[in-house]
Amino acid sequence: MNTLKKRKMPISEVFNEDNLIGMKRFPDTINDLQIGKAGEYLVCADLILNGYIAFPGEQGLPFDVIFEFKNRLFKVQVKTTRGEKHIPQRKTSIPAYIFHIGNNGKGNRRKKYDANQVDVFALVALDTRRIAYIPYFNTQTTMNFRIPEHRGKYHDEQGVILKAKVLELKASGMSAEEISKETGLKLSNVYRYSANVSIKQKGTNAGIYFNELTLNKCLNGLQQHKMV
Repeated sequence: MNTLKKRKMPISEVFNEDNLIGMKRFPDTINDLQIGKAGEYLVCADLILNGYIAFPGEQGLPFDVIFEFKNRLFKVQVKTTRGEKHIPQRKTSIPAYIFHIGNNGKGNRRKKYDANQVDVFALVALDTRRIAYIPYFNTQTTMNFRIPEHRGKYHDEQGVILKAKVLELKASGMSAEEISKETGLKLSNVYRYSANVSIKQKGTNAGIYFNELTLNKCLNGLQQHKMV
């Protein structure tokens, strides 16, 4: 039974700003194994500081951390990234936190963990000490998430602003050519933004910001999935 008083405190609040800035400058010489361990300990500490009983798993198991919720033990697999990367195979630079969540199978091809191996994935961004929590049934083998510090700068977000501007100018009676001259947009883009077509990204995790994947949201998802 969980006897600890729950405190809704993300681990980033444990450190004052000066300490956090210093911690962001971890040496590049730290190997991937130690980076992974750092992520596991951060997740364990975050769960404890939020009032849950949590402890590291044994070496060689398919999960890294165990915690108690509603009198049941949940298995957590931790994935850690050093910081933001750029999504490959894109014409323009798109910063994101990129996580490879699957197991390495035959031919080094990634496959999903079995449902009996993991209940929750904890994704750690070491540069900001943020942790995202996702129920196992909401994951893909590779997932990209937007970075809060870049909010408003992504292409589709800029597109929403430009679309509103184009529609405003169109409503005022300006022609497409005049709008193009006023905004500096190509004429083809003016027609595109004038059309009644959504410009939002599509995909199961497209457009999701990393800090939106909270522990509470994850636990609610587990309850709705009747895992609690």
